[in-house]
Parts: sequence; C-alpha cells; structure tokens
Amino acid sequence: MQAVAASNSVLSVNATSKQASRVYTSSPALTGVDGPYGLKRQAQNATKGRILFHGVHHIALLCQSLERSLDFYCGVLGLEVNPDRPHEKLPYRGAWLWIGPEMIHLMELPNPDPQEGRPTHGGRDRHTCVGVEDIEPLEARLKEAGVEYTRSMSGRPAIFFRDPDANCLEVVQIEAWR
Repeated sequence: MQAVAASNSVLSVNATSKQASRVYTSSPALTGVDGPYGLKRQAQNATKGRILFHGVHHIALLCQSLERSLDFYCGVLGLEVNPDRPHEKLPYRGAWLWIGPEMIHLMELPNPDPQEGRPTHGGRDRHTCVGVEDIEPLEARLKEAGVEYTRSMSGRPAIFFRDPDANCLEVVQIEAWR
C-alpha cells in the first residue's frame, strides 16, 4: 500500500489491485463544521473500517403512468427494459431500465414533490447525471420529440431536461470512466 499526502487528504494505492482511494482529513468547505456529518464524525468513523463503494446500482424515479414513462425512456431516449428484474414482487407497478451498466427503476406511485414551480434550468434542481459518448444524437431525439432542454451553464457539453413527471436528468458528454 502506497500513500501520498495532500493538504487535506491521503491517496492510498493498493499495490495488488492498483485501485486508488482517497481519504479526506479535512475540507475547506467543512472547516469548523461539527454537526452530525461534520469533521468530528468523520474522524470517529475513520476507526470503524473503510466502506468500499462500487458505484450506483440504480436510481428510482416516481411516475404517474408507467406506459407514458416507458414511451419516454424507451421511445425517446432508447433505453431497454431489464427483463430479469422482478417487478411483480413489488406492491406497485414498475419497470427496470438499463442505462449503461446501471439501472433506472420506474415506480408508478404518487409523487409528493410539486411538479409546478420547478426551476427552468435543471442544474438548479435535484437531478441525476449520466454520461454519454456523444451528446448530439440525444439532442436530435429530444428536439424531434419536442422535449425542452437547457445547456449546462458551465460551458461543458451537457444538457438538462425533464421526463413527463418533471424528474430532471443531466446528460454530459464525457469519456467512459469504467
């Protein structure tokens, strides 16, 4: 195990797996924060063993109409249903869609969030971000389907749009990271 220290973190590299992990010892944004998620808690948790996250398995999105959502996610975005996920075991209608190696779980349930009054630009609202190799085919599909979108305000090749239930998605053009 090789460790390289920075001003607020330590980067550890496992010689066998060649995987790197970073342990933060402080953060300029959190300096002086002592709440339940502050630096004191972070220091206490360091003695409990490291949690090795593999990534995001799925995100869950609420929808009013499963058919309308499937039309959008499969018809407009081109996602495919994962037939191996057991939707009949749940007490509500739903579907699992592949989005790269991860999934979106559509759940036909009442949504407690307001659909009206949400920010026009999805970057100022809760959103899920996914990466694509090329953003142009997605823009063409959104335009063809009449789906409104906004470009990233940072200048990155990214767009924000909402599904029929006002769930916001950000899609960024980026190199594969896995």
